[in-house]
Amino acid sequence: MTAKNKENAHILIVDDVPNNIRLLGTILQQEGYKINSAKNGLQALNIAAKGMPDLILLDVMMPEADGYKICQRLKDNPATKNIPVIFITTRDQVKDMAKGFQAGAADFITKPFNTLELLIRIRTHLKLKNAGKERLQKEENMGSVLEIAGSVCHELVQPLQTISGISEILLLIVNKDEAMYAKISEIRQQVKRMVEIIKKLQGITQYETKHYAGKSQVTDIVKSGS
Repeated sequence: MTAKNKENAHILIVDDVPNNIRLLGTILQQEGYKINSAKNGLQALNIAAKGMPDLILLDVMMPEADGYKICQRLKDNPATKNIPVIFITTRDQVKDMAKGFQAGAADFITKPFNTLELLIRIRTHLKLKNAGKERLQKEENMGSVLEIAGSVCHELVQPLQTISGISEILLLIVNKDEAMYAKISEIRQQVKRMVEIIKKLQGITQYETKHYAGKSQVTDIVKSGS
């Protein structure tokens, strides 16, 4: 990840222990990340909905609402569901990890954590999120291109059909002139061929446009949570 990407990445640290926030904050700021913090889950939900962090580091053991509940609420909210959540926890039992993943966590880091491992995990999940957004953006762009192509095909068919009709009239007029009749017949055949090709393209673009339009709702959700 480049320095510019790090500077643009916004990470929310959620922990009820101030020293833990300071430690994580210092490590991440030294790496160029933008930092925000919350001392409890409800505060984290408000900050996440308003500030839209790129990633959340979430403590599991907190008063009022634990990390599992907060993570589940983040994932239930369309505005925040695509923010990756990494649990920072002392719990390393398989059942605890399973519970976290069921709540929607992207990863687990066990306390006391290794700084290098922490940074690698963060970079990995930020890259995965960005890759997903880029893919969806490409799909959205392709959908727009297909819509334009379909519109162009529609606009082309009408004048070609007009040319075909005029050529048919001309054939009646020049039916005694064999040379002219042959030339106009060739024009009419080529126009007919072009119309058939364009109609095939129309069918393809209509099908593909529906395909990408079905994904546009996903793209909108990602945008709202980015």
